[in-house]
Amino acid sequence: MTTPNRYLTSWESFWSTSTGAPGEIFWDADPAHAAQQDLVLFRGDVDPQLPLIDLGCGNGTQTRFLANHFPRVLGTEISPAAVEIARTKHAAPNVSYRVLDVLSPDAAQVLHEEIGDANLYMRAVLHQLSPTDHATAIQSIERLLGRKGVLYLVELSSAAEPFFAQLIQQYGPPPGLARVFEHQITPGMVNENDLERLFPPDRFTLIRTGKSHIQTVHTLPTGEVVKVPAFYALLRRLPN
Repeated sequence: MTTPNRYLTSWESFWSTSTGAPGEIFWDADPAHAAQQDLVLFRGDVDPQLPLIDLGCGNGTQTRFLANHFPRVLGTEISPAAVEIARTKHAAPNVSYRVLDVLSPDAAQVLHEEIGDANLYMRAVLHQLSPTDHATAIQSIERLLGRKGVLYLVELSSAAEPFFAQLIQQYGPPPGLARVFEHQITPGMVNENDLERLFPPDRFTLIRTGKSHIQTVHTLPTGEVVKVPAFYALLRRLPN
């Protein structure tokens, strides 16, 4: 049975053994290309006076970039090792980092009581969870959003699976991706067809959705940087 402890064990192992070598973190792209493309898609739809939470912030690379554009940014991760890396490498006066398990709605409620309603930035998080844990994660998201927050998410699209299959067949598995599997991190699958199931229309309003991509750090022999097919969505809670 999948439990939150499994995620903690895997991600703590992953982050605590990271060396910082170039290309080691498959998705840790330069935020000038990664978060910048996202910023254009959601900045005009959120209240900039609310705190912005980078939910699943990893080592804080994108969090630090977002802090250049919002007055208060908070990065959260399940792994204490990741949080420590983020605090060390990506600190800023208006950024803070803390451990938060997205599968603990009670912890999300405690954070909401501390900082109030918040906007959420969530890059490639939900597909890391087992489908049986999605409903619990959405409960945490609801509590963090409150009445005024807006969620921006970007996730792998239905085109990602055949994309990876072709990539691995042609070039072999990227080292950064292989390292993910070495730590028993086995991504599930979430795509654009799951939006209504994850965020039912009786609880959420879908503001906008569309095609996107997730830029990685992996460069092919052709010189092309791997960009994984993705989709984005902007949502807010319906009033109770």
